Amino acid sequence: MVRRPPDEVERLLDRFEEELLLAKKRAPNTVTAYLTDLRTFSRHLTREGVSLLDFDGEALTPYLERRGDLSVRSRARFLSSVRAWTRFLELSGVRKDPRETPPAPRLPRSLPKILSQDEVERLIEAPDPHRPEGVRDRAILSFFYASGLRVSELATITADRVDLATGALRVMGKGAKERIAFLDERTRHLLSDYLTTVRPAFAREHPELFLARDGAPLTRQALWTLIKKHGRAAGITSPLSPHVLRHSFATHLLEKGLDIRSIQLLLGHEDIRTTEIYTHVSLAHLENTLKLHHPRGQSQASGLENEKRREGKRKNPADPAEEL
Repeated sequence: MVRRPPDEVERLLDRFEEELLLAKKRAPNTVTAYLTDLRTFSRHLTREGVSLLDFDGEALTPYLERRGDLSVRSRARFLSSVRAWTRFLELSGVRKDPRETPPAPRLPRSLPKILSQDEVERLIEAPDPHRPEGVRDRAILSFFYASGLRVSELATITADRVDLATGALRVMGKGAKERIAFLDERTRHLLSDYLTTVRPAFAREHPELFLARDGAPLTRQALWTLIKKHGRAAGITSPLSPHVLRHSFATHLLEKGLDIRSIQLLLGHEDIRTTEIYTHVSLAHLENTLKLHHPRGQSQASGLENEKRREGKRKNPADPAEEL
């Protein structure tokens, strides 16, 4: 096997990154994850005397066996990154012979974790409204729940994309696709308070809506941290993340009677099968309610359990790595 210089690998990885971002319109976070996967795999291959440009499918199995720490979803993403990389090399003329990769594992159809409406209210009320960061954080938490945005979308949304008068916001989602989301009156009030009393003191040159005290935009990691911190203060013991608020937004809308197609549009899901998982959550919610309040709770709920099993046989979303 021909030994490839490391700088050739890096040069092609840079081209691969440009291809994903500019031509394929992949989300920046997805591209970052792909490159991290490939560079980690490349270091492993180098120790084995193999280049990332020349490996074959047989190199994948021992690598995945060594990476026993990978979750099923991380394993699926890694194999997706390898397939995208090998296609790129073939189209670039670097590799002439297609190399097979193992199929991505079927991802478990786990139900999203959600908060009750009472827990959502406690979470939003947790930040101290007498501190600038507390005013900002109340606006952020309410914004998350009112809009259903992904954490990457909220971190990058700019102030000029929000219309406080109507509550409409223009969101740049996955694949650079724009959609419209909406804020309720309470969120608009909290956001207005932040924009008039706090953000001017934080702002420097950055157009992003939510800023740190030093004027820099809040990162995805910072948003995760503040949600967990306020969750603890609110006495919420279940796992908490930005996506839990997104899941709660969708599930509560479905429970209030909004149709699944409208929820799909609000969430920015390309495939409605991704959105349909919330119907399973609603069935679980209804089942638990019946168990608690119906005089024949257990037997009455059994029919719903059977319905959940039947619906569970539906196919997974087309892209197993798609973020809900």
